[in-house]
Parts: sequence; C-alpha cells; structure tokens
Amino acid sequence: MSLRNRLVLPVVLSTLALLVGCGSSTNNPVAPPSGAFTNTDFSGTYTFSVSGADDNGAFMMAGSLTACGCTAGTISGGTVDYDDPSVIAPASTVGSGTYNVTADGRGTAIISVTVAGTATQVELAFVLTSSSHGLIIRYDGAGTGSGTIDLQPSVIAESAIVNTPYAFSLSGNFDGASFATAGAFTLNSLGEVSAGVEDFNDNGVPNNVSSSPYTITSGSVSVGSGTTPGVATLTSGFGTITFDVYTVDATHLKLIESDGIAFLVGDVFTQTSATIPQGNLVFAMAGLDTSGNEFAVGGLMASDGSSQLTGGSEDINDDGIVDNSTVPAVPFNFSGNFSTLGSGRFLINLTGFAGGTSFAAYPSSGGILMLEVDTGLNVGAGNIGVTSGMALAQASGATVSASQGYGLNNSGEDVNNGVELDEIAQFTTTSTGVSGLLDENDFGIGQAVNNVGGTYTVNSNGTGSATIGKGLPEIFFYAADSSTVLFISADPNGSQASLGVFEAQTAPGGAASAARPRVLPMFRTMPHSRSAVRHGNDKTRVLPAKQL
Repeated sequence: MSLRNRLVLPVVLSTLALLVGCGSSTNNPVAPPSGAFTNTDFSGTYTFSVSGADDNGAFMMAGSLTACGCTAGTISGGTVDYDDPSVIAPASTVGSGTYNVTADGRGTAIISVTVAGTATQVELAFVLTSSSHGLIIRYDGAGTGSGTIDLQPSVIAESAIVNTPYAFSLSGNFDGASFATAGAFTLNSLGEVSAGVEDFNDNGVPNNVSSSPYTITSGSVSVGSGTTPGVATLTSGFGTITFDVYTVDATHLKLIESDGIAFLVGDVFTQTSATIPQGNLVFAMAGLDTSGNEFAVGGLMASDGSSQLTGGSEDINDDGIVDNSTVPAVPFNFSGNFSTLGSGRFLINLTGFAGGTSFAAYPSSGGILMLEVDTGLNVGAGNIGVTSGMALAQASGATVSASQGYGLNNSGEDVNNGVELDEIAQFTTTSTGVSGLLDENDFGIGQAVNNVGGTYTVNSNGTGSATIGKGLPEIFFYAADSSTVLFISADPNGSQASLGVFEAQTAPGGAASAARPRVLPMFRTMPHSRSAVRHGNDKTRVLPAKQL
C-alpha cells in the first residue's frame, strides 16, 4: 500500500485528496481483455523509431514497414536504419516478416534487418491506440528500447514540406556519453534551410558552455518515397550532421543519424505557433544525476503566456528514490520565467527545479520540446546536466476517464540491475481501477507478460497516482487532456526510474478511429554506460573519434 499527498499549484483553487492505492498482480497472465482490434487494423505503411540499449551500448532504429492488413499478418517489406556503437547499418530493406494483433490492441511483429551484412531478426511489441498510431518497444533478447509507430496516410511529396517551419528533438550517444540536441528551422521552396538555430548538450556541456544556440547556416531535407528514406543535413558551428528521414506526414518526420559520427534519433514537428501558451502545462523529462544514474521528473506548471511561470510542482524519481523518500511523497515547488529569443526558440529559467536551471524550449505540434542548456544539475553533488523531455498545454478538465481503454509505454532504468527497461501495456479503467496486460523487456532479466491490476485516483487538476502491477508497481501521472497522460514511475521499493505516456484507445473500424491522435515525440531516456551492462558483464565498446 502507498500513501501520497499531492500539492496544488497556486492557480488551482482546490484541495487535493490523499491518494490511496493498493495493487495486485499474478505471475500467470490471464487471456487478453476483450476488444475489437484484429490483424486487419494494422494495415498500410507505418513509420516507427525506437531508442534504447543492446549488448554494445546505446541502440536506435528508425524505419518504415508495410503491413498487409490481412488475417495472415504478413509484412511485405520496408526500410530500416539500425545503429549501435559496433555498427552503423545503412538503410536496409526489410525482409518479409509477420505480425499479430490481439483484441486489446497489443501486438508483436518480427522483421528481418541487415546488420553488418547479416540478416538479423528483430522482434517488436506494440500497443495500438487506433489503426493509425501506437506505442512500441523492442522485444527480443538482443536489445530493448521504446518509441512510437504511426501510419503513413499517403506518400509525401517534397512540395508538402517546403516553406514550412519545423522544430525537432533528438537524443542518443556521442563518444560513449549522453548527447542531445533540439532546434528549429524553416525550409524554403527548394527544401533548403533558410533559417534556423540548434542547441546541443554533450554530456552536460551545452553549446560550448553557453546558453546561446548555434545558428544553422545551411542544410536541406528531402522526404524520399514510400518506405525509402529521404536525407537531411544540418550544418552549424557544431559541424555537419547527416540523417536518414522517415516520414509520417508533412507535420511529422523521424530522423536517425546516418554519418557514423554520433548516434542520434528523434522527431521533427511543424512549428505552427512559436508561443508558450497561457495556462497549466504538464511535463515529463529524463536525465542523469551526478553519478550517471537515471532520473525522471514530471509535474505541472502554470504559465501567464507572457514571461512568467507563476508556480510549479514536480515529482522526481532519482535512481529509484522518489521525492527524496518523503512519506507520504511530497512533490517539490519551483518557479521560473521565460523569454523568446527568436527563430522559434525560448529560454526557460527555473528556480528550485530538480533537473536543471535553464532550458531551451521549442514549441511544436508535438508539444514544447525542452533541452537543458545550463552546466549544473540540482540532483546529487556535481554537474552532469543532460535533461530533456517535453511539456504539453493542459486542457480544462483534463482527467483519466472511466470505462476507457488506454495504451501505455514506459521507458527507463531497472535500478537493481543497472540496465534499460522498456514496457508497453493495455489497460481498461473502471471508476477507480485498472486491468489489462503489460509486455516488459527488462534487459537484465528478459521478456515477460504481466497482469495489470490496481487502482487509480485522479485529482481536480488532472494529476494523480495509480498502481499498475508487476513490472510497473506505481506511477504518478499528469493528464494533458482526456486522451493523453504523462507519468513517471514511483515504485516505493525503488525498482526503477522511468517515464512514459498512456493514451486513450479509439475503437478500430468506427468513425472515431478516423481522427488523428495527438502526435507526441518518442520518449527517450538518456543512454549511459550502465545501459550496456547485462547480467553484470560490462561490454567493451569501440566508438568513433569525435569529428564534429
């Protein structure tokens, strides 16, 4: 049993209830819950990306695959980039594969990818929230990772992306250390970058120890055709980086670095309005503390829409220690301000925030993309400072609905084994409870299917807590609207430090499933040396020298 008090932001004039949850699970998973999904609901060309760890260290994959949408569940082809420190595999054709979707929207797919000249089978597990969107993890013993998968409605023409402003967020590994970048650019009528800025954080060193971004002096983006990727280049004072580009639609692209210098993967979204809106924002971010351990933060902050963050409340899970081990758990208060620096970039300064003091922020159709750009960290005793994530505007009345199916993705660190942990799940709510199934890839233990069974409490400001079950005992969550909820793990036994999202499912085949879901960037924890440890064996990694 866990007890938790939640603090309310100054702008929310209500008293939060004491949250009480008690979970239950069994080692013998039950049959999938009832639902309407079948193999026919996975139909067409899907674009996906996954970031995590394998035996060689940081691992990432991005690509497109074509599913038949038939009862036989066949994958006829596609293209995939597969990268880790031992091999940078150029975009390779996906061999024939298979998939299976259960009634609750959970599914598996097996694809053949050419890695270093050898055909390698990769298994993926996913949960569909509609026939056009899902959450995905790698699900085999050779690696793990988390990401998103989205239907490509049609082939995207080059003309669809020109004369458009975009924002992006990418993260990964550089010379064996955590590395992240975020920025914004505008494409002209030729698909060339006409203006742009970019922030870098190289293992806690932002922009050459400066909060000022680099100017993107040149670059271009092409979208390819169908499952064949396009190519993007971005040149700044940091250097030139080349990517393969996989499209979802004209508003959402996925990039994976293809030049072998570093290992980056992430998302590009349209930047239709470069503003930080007035009202409450929910957020979730992840980074490393000063010992190189994973931490995750999540919470709620209030924006006046002009320059001030008038109040904030955050939970933190630092290597399994939640909210500094207060009982009941009590989140931290913080405040801050923000200013626009032009070119679609904001600088957010925070006081009393665990996870950093200054963040570059890029509003986009996928949320406000945030990257730490200070040289300090308010966790631990030194300076690491590689925190990244996102914030979402919170709709009025945001909550978790009863009698609703949700798909979930959780990504982070198995604290006990010091390795990457990734999970997808489907659960259905009652007025106070949750039930379903969870697929887990714990790189220190292996793959497992666990029952979801517990309770949840949601407060008047959209925050709350839930007990999920074996594999993800407890979470603290922050609802952005009726269908999108961010969370961090909050296991009182300190088994993991992770973050994720759960999203409402829409029934396939009906009118509701035709609506496009809120498109979010993939949640990525920060790869680090401990992610390469498996069963206590540290793997030797050969990394390219810095060339940027």
